[in-house]
Amino acid sequence: MFQFGSFKRHPRVALASVVLLSAWPCLAQTSVSTDDVFTQDLPLVLTASRLAQPVSEAPSAVTIIDRKMIVASGFRTVAELMRLVPGMYVGFADANRPVVSLHGSADELARRMQVLIDGRSAYLPPFGGVNWADLPLLTEDIERIEVVRGPSSASHGSNSFYGVINIITRDAADLAGTSVSGTVGHATDASLRFGRSAGNFDYRVSLGSRSDLGLDNVVLNDRNSTQVFNFRGNYHPSQTDSVDLQWGSSDGAYGLGIEGRPEDAFRNTTARSDFQQISWLHMWSGGDESRLTFSRASRRSRDPYICIDAEACQGKVIGKTRAEGFTSRDVFSQRNDLELQNTVQLGTNNRLVWGADVRSDYADFPLLFAHPYTVSSWQFFIHDEWRLRDAAVFNVGAMLEDDGMGNRSTSPRASLNVHLSPEHTLRFGVSTATRSPVMSEAFIAADNTIWGGAYVPPVIPLTPERVVSREIGYVGEFRDLGLSIEARAYAESVRNLIWWDKCAALSPCADGFGNLLAAEYQGVEVTAKFRWDEGRSFLVANYARQQASGSLDSFPTQYFDPRIGDLVKAYYSNEYLALFPESVPTNSGSILLSLALTDSWRVSTGYYFRDQVRIMDVSSDVTPEFSMHRIDLRLAKAFKFEQGRSAEVAMVVQNANKDQYTKYGTVNRVAEVPYTRRAWLTAALHF
Repeated sequence: MFQFGSFKRHPRVALASVVLLSAWPCLAQTSVSTDDVFTQDLPLVLTASRLAQPVSEAPSAVTIIDRKMIVASGFRTVAELMRLVPGMYVGFADANRPVVSLHGSADELARRMQVLIDGRSAYLPPFGGVNWADLPLLTEDIERIEVVRGPSSASHGSNSFYGVINIITRDAADLAGTSVSGTVGHATDASLRFGRSAGNFDYRVSLGSRSDLGLDNVVLNDRNSTQVFNFRGNYHPSQTDSVDLQWGSSDGAYGLGIEGRPEDAFRNTTARSDFQQISWLHMWSGGDESRLTFSRASRRSRDPYICIDAEACQGKVIGKTRAEGFTSRDVFSQRNDLELQNTVQLGTNNRLVWGADVRSDYADFPLLFAHPYTVSSWQFFIHDEWRLRDAAVFNVGAMLEDDGMGNRSTSPRASLNVHLSPEHTLRFGVSTATRSPVMSEAFIAADNTIWGGAYVPPVIPLTPERVVSREIGYVGEFRDLGLSIEARAYAESVRNLIWWDKCAALSPCADGFGNLLAAEYQGVEVTAKFRWDEGRSFLVANYARQQASGSLDSFPTQYFDPRIGDLVKAYYSNEYLALFPESVPTNSGSILLSLALTDSWRVSTGYYFRDQVRIMDVSSDVTPEFSMHRIDLRLAKAFKFEQGRSAEVAMVVQNANKDQYTKYGTVNRVAEVPYTRRAWLTAALHF
């Protein structure tokens, strides 16, 4: 159980608590005005329920990373922007492979968190994860990012297990003119963006190239280079109809390999990702609307030199050359998705959104699967926002889902938001979510060669994982001070976690997958935003305190086997259950400060900290990730010219204090690589 009494032993926790509790005297002093409750000066969010709502009326806690925060942070990638979310873990297997997860039981793929780009899922089979390095978009095209911190299957289906990241790009009409930029230093980037409006059609085009020297080119081969194309167009044939067109792709080359490990030789892999999306929106009389969206996404990757025989790759097999232990790996995956969403105003106090989604996933992975697989799934969702009284909002919704693997599940969610005053709201919520098995868990071939044939299909058919979350939240706004506060305390119970079934088959010992683990997570999260100088300067502070524990939800196949049962029991106890509390950092947070020094000079600094952490697929004999206390700096100078032209020159220094925190890795050679200081200079021109 979460020990709130331990706050007195942790000054950072106490500070966060004092900030939250300081709001309460104001609650008793301010009377509720019916006219004011629904005109609070709070940002609208779209992701939590699929309805546009102020954050004080959303059914879950939502973090908003707006355009100003994106620029001030100096971050070049979406993955690193997640450092601005309380409770979010961000790590790196290397510079090519970010690791992002909300809460624990994470691994490199982070299959338990949905990632959307303008509502389109970025997940692809066969692993069900996100390839952060080759997302086909530029950070310059991101308008804001909404992060729902809590189970959200009720609105967004399987994979929305711990939360949802929705990347919302800038509308086509927002870019009128041309913008060019270039970056030199540890990163070398270039971009060209232009947009035009021609009658009832607006469009923007973005072309970019981003490359990175990596974290360490001695131990790791992690240089990377990606070319990105992105198009968005809006066609308005009438006042009641609009069509949104999106098309994008990325082509990249990514280094892989670890020095001193011949089975993981230095080589360059390639990947191409592309997507197309068309969405039609119709506005009905009375304010109702319908949206029909079709999207397609695919990814093709190639590893030219992957080891399929470890002993041969290490030169330990007589009569075999090292080269005979390697082969090439080609993977192709594709997702087609069709979704209908309807929003209906049922009265002055009631809004309803409902819809359905059908999806087809295809994956061809010859080294892992016996043959290509196609999985067809469908979803039906409904959410109702009901104003029970002048100062209370009740959100209730559910998702009915068939995952195409023989599993059908329902994920309900409910919350009550009570406006104690126009500026202060309490939220009480209960939500559930599921995560269906992905292809690599359900369909792995017994004679696969990518993992040396050491794995077998699940002994018992896999069923969806399930989480139940309970939370109490608070949203407060102090307009006279320019201060807003959002906080929540939560407790989550997870069942049927899909995990390694150690020695599922004997002679030889082979591992599989099974619904084996259960977990409990408790925590407190606080965000404070302070703006002054008419919003030109701001400070955003986040803090999270988390605890985790794990247990067996069912027994591994060989748990009671008289031959190896004791070894299996010891393995689970030492490698998983005993290490589970380390799967989340106890304390973590960030502070982003942005100051407008003059009309043209701006400086910002970010401080990011977290306690030691060990991701769940990192064994006990591997060094954990040491605590992080990192400082980033950004200094920018703006120039204004005639005819609306402008320019900016900015310098970014990451880890300016050279904090020697270590990175994610499943072997010590990788896990002990420290994060280095990195710097680059960017120039941008707008005309």
